Amino acid sequence: GASGSGAITQQSICGAGGTSLCKIGVQGPGGGLIFFVDYNDQYAGFNYLEAAPMGWGNGITVISGETTGSSTVDPLLQWCSDTSTGLGLTAWDKSAVGVGSTNTSTADTTCTTGAIQAASDYAGGAKTDWFLGSIGEMMLMYTNLRQAGVGGYSAGRYWSSSESADSFAWYQFFGSGSQSDGGSKSNTSYVRPVRAF
Repeated sequence: GASGSGAITQQSICGAGGTSLCKIGVQGPGGGLIFFVDYNDQYAGFNYLEAAPMGWGNGITVISGETTGSSTVDPLLQWCSDTSTGLGLTAWDKSAVGVGSTNTSTADTTCTTGAIQAASDYAGGAKTDWFLGSIGEMMLMYTNLRQAGVGGYSAGRYWSSSESADSFAWYQFFGSGSQSDGGSKSNTSYVRPVRAF
């Protein structure tokens, strides 16, 4: 994590008003839920992953064929405005935990609408460091929040920032927990931004 000094200790910077220890399922500084704690200091630059809160996309701008979010349903968006160009995010290292932010930054130089753009533009909790999680990060979100019955997730496909081919990206299915590399970028899937801190 950020400390670089071995295993981390939980910090009292989470919960409403920063009064709770940061642990899975607790409200994070951005108003969402913590879904990963790097207890063993495996990842450089962050100790926690936070999912945006339910209702994060309420009223966002969408293009034809997409649906805006509501207070209880995540938006359904295409992956990117460019649905046929590979952006160099297909290698296995682009699927790992800890790379969603870099993936999103890379794709955001091309995408003007869709999941990448919406996640990058989100500024909930007065935080501007939100991104679209990698497929590894989305699996953690599914495992630690959806399976626990918290977070208000739909039982459908959620985009990741990991590509599988020029016109395809990986998605995490929040019904069964399966993953697929066959998500056509022009199809719509649910979107839930992530931040790391």
